[in-house]
Amino acid sequence: MTFAQHLKMQGISGIRVFGDSITTGLNASQPHLSWPALFAAEVGGLPLHNLAIPGTLLQGSPFADGNERPGNGVGRFSEALLASSHRDAILILYGYNDARYTASSDTVNVANFGADYARILDRLIEAGHAQRLAIGSPPYIPEAGLSVGSPGFHGQTREGFEAYVQSVQALAERFGIFYAPVYEQMKAHGDGELSSPDITHPNDLGHRVICDVFCNALRP
Repeated sequence: MTFAQHLKMQGISGIRVFGDSITTGLNASQPHLSWPALFAAEVGGLPLHNLAIPGTLLQGSPFADGNERPGNGVGRFSEALLASSHRDAILILYGYNDARYTASSDTVNVANFGADYARILDRLIEAGHAQRLAIGSPPYIPEAGLSVGSPGFHGQTREGFEAYVQSVQALAERFGIFYAPVYEQMKAHGDGELSSPDITHPNDLGHRVICDVFCNALRP
């Protein structure tokens, strides 16, 4: 059973999405064409609570300047996702910026990403959200996107980026929760085909693909 089919049987109260600028809907031509809005429409038009913050990482590891990235996911998930009792579906799409940041590999790395992500999932499952939870692998980044970005957010290798994809998949298997192979399905469309002119964010078709992947997510 797919995630969308499963949710329709769960009596959910709304949708909570958690991530970075791609989840805020950046570069979708209209708000209703962002992947979270499309997903909410697909599962019955339930209230959408977009809790994403552009530019954030999931992990709370120190950057090259010794400070953690403000608004990181592990530092704010409790308030965003656990602060009140609810039966909302929770969709997490994180790892894109974690994978792109290369300026402090001793601290910001895939091991610390996986550890902080596991901490989040442990708490969400403990609070009873396992049946309404799906995580997606980081969206695909085109080859050109690996070499552009703000200071620190460029120079990653394809192998280094895909390590984060593998980490998210392993976490879904470890916790037995729904997994959306976002990176894998976007990659199948061809390099750059789903990118907007800034290279690093999806176009409308890219947002549609992300939505569809979450709708069709399966348990490992």
